[in-house]
Amino acid sequence: MPENSTKYLEKIISFIIKGVIFILPLFFLPWTGEYFEFNKQFCLCLTMPLALFLWLVRQAIEGRVKIKTNPLNLPIIIFLVLTGVSAVFSLDIFSSFFGSYGRFSDAWLGLLNLAIFYWLLINAGPADSAEKIFDLLKLLFYSAFLAAVISLFAIFGAIQSLMADPLNILSALSFNPAGGSLLSLAVFLAVISVAAAGLLFAGNLKKFDRVIFSMGLILSLLAIALINFYLSWIILALGAGLLVIFRFLGVKLDFKKILNYYLLIPAALMLLAVLMLAFPKVNPAKIILGRELPFEAALDYKTSALITKSAIEKNPILGSGPATFSYIFSLYRPAEFNQNNYWQIRFDKSYSHFLEISATAGLPAGLSYFLIISLIIYINIILFFKHFKNRGMPLKSEDYDLIAIIFTVFVLLFFSQLLFYFNTVLNFSFWLFAALVIAFWQIHSQPIFKEKIIDLNKTVLLSRIWLLTLFFLGALWLTLMAFQIKFLAAELIAVSNSNREAGLLMAVKLSPDRANYNIDLAKFYLNRVRLEAVKPEDEKDNNFIQLNISRSIEAGRQAVEAAPNSVKTSETLGMIYRDVRPLTIGSEIWAVQFFQSALNLEPTNPILAAELAKAYLNNNDAANAEKYFIKALELKPDYYEAKFGLAKVYLKNKKDSLALNLLNELAAKVYDQEIIYELGRYYYNHGEIDKAIDRFKLVLSFSPKHSNSLYSLAIAYEAKGDIKEALKYYEKVLELNPGNEEIKNKIKELN
Repeated sequence: MPENSTKYLEKIISFIIKGVIFILPLFFLPWTGEYFEFNKQFCLCLTMPLALFLWLVRQAIEGRVKIKTNPLNLPIIIFLVLTGVSAVFSLDIFSSFFGSYGRFSDAWLGLLNLAIFYWLLINAGPADSAEKIFDLLKLLFYSAFLAAVISLFAIFGAIQSLMADPLNILSALSFNPAGGSLLSLAVFLAVISVAAAGLLFAGNLKKFDRVIFSMGLILSLLAIALINFYLSWIILALGAGLLVIFRFLGVKLDFKKILNYYLLIPAALMLLAVLMLAFPKVNPAKIILGRELPFEAALDYKTSALITKSAIEKNPILGSGPATFSYIFSLYRPAEFNQNNYWQIRFDKSYSHFLEISATAGLPAGLSYFLIISLIIYINIILFFKHFKNRGMPLKSEDYDLIAIIFTVFVLLFFSQLLFYFNTVLNFSFWLFAALVIAFWQIHSQPIFKEKIIDLNKTVLLSRIWLLTLFFLGALWLTLMAFQIKFLAAELIAVSNSNREAGLLMAVKLSPDRANYNIDLAKFYLNRVRLEAVKPEDEKDNNFIQLNISRSIEAGRQAVEAAPNSVKTSETLGMIYRDVRPLTIGSEIWAVQFFQSALNLEPTNPILAAELAKAYLNNNDAANAEKYFIKALELKPDYYEAKFGLAKVYLKNKKDSLALNLLNELAAKVYDQEIIYELGRYYYNHGEIDKAIDRFKLVLSFSPKHSNSLYSLAIAYEAKGDIKEALKYYEKVLELNPGNEEIKNKIKELN
C-alpha cells in the first residue's frame, strides 16, 4: 500500500510540473485588471507549494528523505534569504512579498515558487533521465509555438473578428498570452527557436516531432520578424553560433555533411539575424501588414544603470526591496531624463533584469544570483571538457546534443537578463533550463552529484519532527492560498462589478495593503464631485458634493497610509486637494503638503515642482511659488507650463517686464489660449486697451465660448466707452452663465 501511494503521489507531482511547464506561457484571465503577470503568479503560487507538500508527504510515507546534493543548493538558499531580508526591510513590504500592481513577477514569493520549481525538478523525479528531460522540453516548445500562433492571430487582426473585448486587450495587435509585451515575446520565442533549431540540427527527432518543430520554428521566426526587436536577432545569431561550436567540438563531421545538412539550419538563422541587424530600418511588419506594430516604451539602458548605481550607493546591502523599482526610479531618475521623449512616464522596471535585482534586492543578493549563474556555467565547462577528453564520462551522441542545446539556451537567457527586463515566463524559463542542466549532469556524472538519504525511522523524535514540519508547512500553504484567493477576488470584483463604487470598496476591504484600489476609489469620488459641480446652480446638490469630497480625501489618505513611500499616492492626494479648492475651505495648505511629499519622493520631476508652485500660488505664497517654478524650469528648461506659471507669479509680484518677456516667448512657441488671454490681461492692466482687445479676440477665434475672454472684452470696450460692443459681450457671457446676477446688473446699468 505505501508503495502504491508513493507512485500515485509521484504521478501527481509529475503531472503538476508538466502542466505548469505547458500552461504557464499560455495562461491568462481576461477578468482581472492585469491579464497576464498577476494570473501567472497565482498559478505558480497555487501549484508549486502544493507539489512540494506532496513531495514531502511522499518522503514521509517512504520513511526516508532523499535529497540530491549539488553545488547550487547553498547559493540558491543564500539568494532566497538575502532577497527575503530585503523584502522585510523594503520601502513597500507588501509589494516586495506579493508584487506591485502591474508588475507581479519580481516579488519574493514569486522567486520562492521558482526556487521550489527548481528543487522539484531536481529531486522529485520528472527529469531523472534524458528521455524525461526531452519530454519536458517538448511541452515547453509546444506551449511556445501555440503562443506564437495566438500572437500571430492578434497581429494579423484575426482575434478582433472572433471576439468582442470591451477592454480592447484581446483584440489589440500587441496581445500575446506569454505576457502582454511583444518585446518579451520576441525574446522568449528567440531562445525557443534556437532550441528547436538545435534539435532539428541534431537530426535525432522522430518524424512527427520534426514536422511540429519545423512548423513551430517557421511561425516563431515570422512572429520575431514582425516584432523586429534587435535583441531577439542577437539571441538568434549568438545561439546559432553556439550550436555550431558545440557540434564541431562534440563530433567529427565530413565536409559533405557539413555543406549539405548540419550547417543548414543554424546558418539560415545566423544569416537572417545578421541581415536584420545590418538593416535595422527594414520593417517586416510594414512590408507584410502595411502597418507598424505598436511601439513599446521602455526605460533606456543608460538611465537604468545610473539608477542602479545611485540605489546601490544609497543602500548597498538591502536595496529598496524586491519589486520596488518604481520607487527607486522616482528617487534617482537623473534630471537629464527630462529631455527624454518618455520623460512623463514613471517606469516600474529596469531595462536590465540583472541590474534591477542588484538595485532592489541589494548588492549581496545580486552577487549571489550571479554566483548561481557562474556555477552553472563553470560546472558545464568542466564537464564538457571531461567529455571531450573522454575521462570516464562518455556521452551518447543524442545525450551530448541534448545538453549542448539546454546549456546554449541557459546562456542565452543569462545574456538576455543583462540586456533586458524579465517577466514571469522568461523568469520561469531561466529556472527551468537551470534545473534541466543540473538534472542532466546528475544523471551522467554521479560522482559529483550525490544523493543524501535521511532515515526518518531511525528515531521516533526524527519521525515526529518531520510530521510536525509537514503540518506547519501545510498550514502555511493554506494560509498563503487564503491570501492569494483574497487578492484574486479583490481583482475580479474591482474590475467586473457593475457597481464601480461597491466593487472598489470590496476590493479595498479584501486587499487594504494594495494602494491602487484606494487610489481608484479616490478618483471615482473626485469624478463624482466634478460632474456635480458643473451642473446649473438650481440642480446642484452641495451636500452630495461635500460628501464625495470627504470620501475622496479619505480614500486618498488610506492610499498614502498603505504606501507612504509611493510618489503616486502622495501625488493623487495632492491633486484631490488641488481640484476641490473652489468647493471647500482650507484645502490649499494640504495640497502644498502632499505635493511637497511627492516631490521629495521624486525630486527631479518638473511636473511635481510646478504643481507644488501652483499650490503655493493658490495659498498666496508667491515667494515659494516663484522658487518652485524656477526649480521646475531648472529641471526642464522647455517646460512651458512652468514658464507660464512663473509669468503669473511675476505679474502678481509686479515684475511686469519679466512677465511680459516670458509671455511673449511662450506665445511665439506654443499656442495656448490661456497664455494669449494673460497677455491680453497684461495689456489691459497697463492701459493698452487695443492690444488687449486684439489678444482677447484671438482667443475667441479658436474658442468662441471662452467665458473669461468674453468678459474681459466687455470690460475693455466699456473702458473705451464703446457701450454697444460692451453690451454685446456681456450678453454673450450671460448666455453662458444665465444665473449670474452680477452680469445681469451690469447689463441693466449700461442700458
